[in-house]
Amino acid sequence: MVRGLVFLVFLVFSLYANNVDTKIESFLGKKEFYVQKNLIDILFEDKSSYLDDKANTDDVKILAKLKASGLLKLFYSNPVKMELSFVTNENSLIFMRVVNEALEAMGYSYFITKKVIQKDGKFEWDITLSTEHVVDPVLFARELDLRGCKIIGINKDGEYNWNYFIDSSKIKINALELEENTTIALKKPIKAYWINVENTTRVSIRSKLADRWHPSVVFYDKSLNIISYYKKDEVIEFVKLDVPKNARYLKIEDVYTLDNIKRGLSLYLYSRN
Repeated sequence: MVRGLVFLVFLVFSLYANNVDTKIESFLGKKEFYVQKNLIDILFEDKSSYLDDKANTDDVKILAKLKASGLLKLFYSNPVKMELSFVTNENSLIFMRVVNEALEAMGYSYFITKKVIQKDGKFEWDITLSTEHVVDPVLFARELDLRGCKIIGINKDGEYNWNYFIDSSKIKINALELEENTTIALKKPIKAYWINVENTTRVSIRSKLADRWHPSVVFYDKSLNIISYYKKDEVIEFVKLDVPKNARYLKIEDVYTLDNIKRGLSLYLYSRN
């Protein structure tokens, strides 16, 4: 019986080791993996600590260790065409925005959509970009985490293809969380203002006297579907609007250009409570 228990423990450990080693090899490439095998065995001595609570490899943790140890290649000598695939549960509109936000925060603003698929409760978005830098998976995971998303798996196919599997069940965009029942001065906008209005029943917005605001105010639900909007092709100084019941986000900008509100806006959110 003891011998059988020892064998079982050995078998489980071997499976852990094989799973983790297989992932490391895919991230580094076969040649680099075997060149660095002795170092890898030392760095990843406790293979079980690189598994999640479902015994799947914790790919972000593995990559973080490889990066910290200088084994993860993050730069190329010349620009390369990189392909990234993002797969999640069905949150297409907001998911694309959140991934875009995360990439922009890392300095990636220009890429081409290669494929978009929504089927059987899953959503996949594939993009290509030309870069000398690998999209750092550890930093990318951190940016997604700030927006309520968690990477649950990463596959690397070849040198330039990365596939991300992402849990977006708690997804949220990078919107301002503002105090309610008080006047808030919004600074000069670089982009449209995005504001969380989940607990707001009414909003009033005032432009500066020296500006010429042509209001564009849009309310979205939690999935970024448009609920209602208010737009005027004329200069308006003040508006007060009811917030739709299911609204989560408010987007404020000018119909023509943000230069028309370059001095910022004053905002007052009326609490639902």
